[in-house]
Amino acid sequence: MIDPSAVRPSARQLAWQRQELTAFVHFGINTFTDLEWGTGLDDPAVYDPAELSCDQWVRVLVDAGFKSVILTAKHHDGFCLWPSRFLPHTIAASPSGRDVMAEMSAACAEHGLGMGFYLSPADLYQEKAPGGYYGNGSPAVASEIGEFVYEVDDYNRFYLNQLYELLTQYGPITEVWLDGANPTSTAQEYAFDAWFDLIRRLAPSATIAVGGPDVRWVGNEDGFARETEWSVVPFASGQMVAQQTAASVAGPAELAAADELRWYPAEVDVSIRPGWFYHASEDDAVKSVPELLDIYRKSVGRNAVLLLNIPPDRRGRFADPDVQALAAFGEAIRSYYDTAVELPGSFNVLSLREDIAAGQQVESFAVDALIDGSWTEVAVGTTIGHRRLIPLDSSVTADAVRVRILATRAPDPSVALTVHHDPTLS
Repeated sequence: MIDPSAVRPSARQLAWQRQELTAFVHFGINTFTDLEWGTGLDDPAVYDPAELSCDQWVRVLVDAGFKSVILTAKHHDGFCLWPSRFLPHTIAASPSGRDVMAEMSAACAEHGLGMGFYLSPADLYQEKAPGGYYGNGSPAVASEIGEFVYEVDDYNRFYLNQLYELLTQYGPITEVWLDGANPTSTAQEYAFDAWFDLIRRLAPSATIAVGGPDVRWVGNEDGFARETEWSVVPFASGQMVAQQTAASVAGPAELAAADELRWYPAEVDVSIRPGWFYHASEDDAVKSVPELLDIYRKSVGRNAVLLLNIPPDRRGRFADPDVQALAAFGEAIRSYYDTAVELPGSFNVLSLREDIAAGQQVESFAVDALIDGSWTEVAVGTTIGHRRLIPLDSSVTADAVRVRILATRAPDPSVALTVHHDPTLS
């Protein structure tokens, strides 16, 4: 069997994991049609955010502790939030006309927030519009994409040209997000190798996520990673051994079937509302601070990065309920999870961290607390990774704590242990 203890993250993966909190911004023509997935033939005339403020979005996110943001530059409906030269179905055809990508890039640069974009591979506009490229059966031919040449068909040429626009006009880009969802009814092969090559050439420090080689989808959109979440993932014949939705993606059975191991950490995507795009009917359904903290513990606290979606409203601003929830969420993280309890003292959450620059090694562990002069086991767990947060059933008062490594892939892994108090758990 291949040795999993030798697998290490790349510099871009390490920087990505250390962010912990990233934001998703779903905004576009669906915001104005009240749909989650557009039709592809939606009229750009309906798109008119009269109070558009990317600066508001970014300030709210920075204040809440987010380290980067991913904007839906193009969702499945094909409408583009920048004036792409390669189709008419963009903000240039709308009453607004404002380049959202440019305004977002400027706001991120001003406030020090990393910026990424979501560019849907599936494209209903290119499938349904006259002369559209999606699944048109065209042959692959040598195609110039800026200063590069790729052998691709019409749609992949179109997609590469859009990648080139976004990567060269709105950088620096920290993450490119490729959604696997596909509402089209036409077969279209994607030239992934060409896409990844272009991204690596133009944005070598950017992670390519969810369909890309750097970051995998955790397998659900409910806000939680697995209790045993490995970043070292088994592959066979170039594909993950397990499905991304499987209960175990990197256990002993999967490792035994692998011909390759890759560092492939999980990203947890979830929305602050029931939907991904804004719907006024959901203003009373914004997740509460206890709900958001539970998601935080089960994502960041299970060796993943949290990608939390906040959809702007039709004004082009984050709605007040979302702003208030984000502010309180950020303050709670700073107070409860960035600030450790000094011992002796009382706590109800354990925080463990591995030095993942040296790989992910811990297979199981136990934590003991020194209570009234005796060591008492208060928790056991499996993987740790970048961070593991374990809420306790009740508060513990102790003079000291210690971690015992029960099983590990490499000797003497570096593990840091701190304790915290979260009053929302009481």
